[in-house]
Amino acid sequence: MNCKCNLSGNTVVALPPHLRPRFLSGLAQPELAAVLSQATHRKFLGSSVILHEGDSAERLFLITSGRGRHFVLTKSGRKILLHWLTEGQVFGGVALLSVCSNYIASTELLSDGCALMWDRTAIRALVTRMPMLLDNALSIAVTEHIAWLVGKASLSSEDAPLRIADYLISLACGIGKCGPDGVEIAIDNEDLASAANVTPFTVSRFLSQWQRDGILKKGRGRVILRRPELLVIP
Repeated sequence: MNCKCNLSGNTVVALPPHLRPRFLSGLAQPELAAVLSQATHRKFLGSSVILHEGDSAERLFLITSGRGRHFVLTKSGRKILLHWLTEGQVFGGVALLSVCSNYIASTELLSDGCALMWDRTAIRALVTRMPMLLDNALSIAVTEHIAWLVGKASLSSEDAPLRIADYLISLACGIGKCGPDGVEIAIDNEDLASAANVTPFTVSRFLSQWQRDGILKKGRGRVILRRPELLVIP
C-alpha cells in the first residue's frame, strides 16, 4: 500500500507531496492544517465497499492513494457503474448538506488504498468556519459529476463500438497509467460491458479486433491502449 500521508499517530499532519485536491484548494495553510487535524486516516483493501447506497450519509472521504468508483445495483442485482475516482477526489459529499440525507450510490475501492475521513459533525463545523470548502464541493459537483452525466447521456445514442471506444478513452484520461507499452487501464470485460451498456461478448469481440489492428493489448483485468487516437471513429 503506497500511502505517503504525513501522520503523527493517527493524526494527519500533511497530505502526500504530489496531492492537490480540489476540495481543499484555496485554503490558507492554517486552515488546511485545521481541516486535516479533524480527519481520520483509513486504510482499505482492494474491492472494499466503503459506502453503501441508502445508508445514512455520516462520513466524507478523500482518496489519498488508490482508485475507486461509484455504482448502484438494480432490483435484479445488476451493477451499474457510475463515476470513477482517483487520488485527490472526494466521495460521500452528501454528508456536507445541512439536512441529514442518505447516500444515493455505493462507493468501492478497486485497489488497496488510503483515504482521509471526516464524520458529518466535524465536516459541517469546518464548512461553517471555511465556506471555501462548500464552494469547492459545489464546483466539483458541477464540473466533474455533471460533465460525467452529460458524457454518459451522449453515449446512449451511439452504437456499440463507439460506446466502448469512448468509454476506454474516458477511462484512459481519468484512471489510465502511462507505461512503456501505452496507457494501462485496469478494467475487465464485464465492467466495460456494464459501463458501455453492451454484452461482455460484444466487448470481447471489439477488443480482439482492436488488438489485431495494433490499437490495444488485452490482459487479465486490464487493457493497454497503444494507439488511442485510432479509437476515435468518425
